[in-house]
Amino acid sequence: MEVLVRNAEGNLPQKERDYAAKKLGKLDRYFTACQKVEITHREEKLTHRIEVTVHADGLVLHGVESDPSIHAAIDKVADKMENRLRRLKTRIVRSHRTKGKPIPNVYDDLPEMAPEDDDPIREERHYSAKPMDLEEALLQFELTDQPFYVFYNARTKRAEAIYRLRDGGLGHLTPG
Repeated sequence: MEVLVRNAEGNLPQKERDYAAKKLGKLDRYFTACQKVEITHREEKLTHRIEVTVHADGLVLHGVESDPSIHAAIDKVADKMENRLRRLKTRIVRSHRTKGKPIPNVYDDLPEMAPEDDDPIREERHYSAKPMDLEEALLQFELTDQPFYVFYNARTKRAEAIYRLRDGGLGHLTPG
C-alpha cells in the first residue's frame, strides 16, 4: 500500500508521517487490494486538519477530522474510516446473503483543479459514473464525507443525486 502525504502549509515531521502510515495501514485488512492512501495535513488557527482518501478495491473513501493535536486528529480520522468500513462490510455481507449481488465498483476520482481568481467555480471534479441502482449509490454515498452523491441510475437511465438532510436523514433528487 502506497501512503502519500501532502502538506498544505509547512512540513509534517517524519515522526507524524510514520505514525499516520502505521495507523492508517490497519485499514488494509478490509481490502483485497489497497492501492493508495492520500493524507493531507493543514494547520488552521490552533488545530490540525487531517484529510484521508483511500483508493482500494475500486472504492474511494474520504474522511476529514480536526484536533489541536496531530496524533489525535490522525486517530479520529482512522477510527472514523474503520467504522465506515466495518459498516460497509456488514452491509455487503448482508446483501450477498439475501440477494447474491456482486460487490460494487466506484468511479475513479480525479485530482482537484486549481481555482482561477476571476472564476466563480472554485473546484471541479470529474468522474466516470457506471450505471448503478439506488441501493448501491447509497452504499457509495456512505463512504464519503460529502453532503451529496451524484450517480447514473441504471433503471431510469438518468443522472440522480442523494443528499444529506439537516435532520440527518437522506434525500433523493431526480430530474423532473
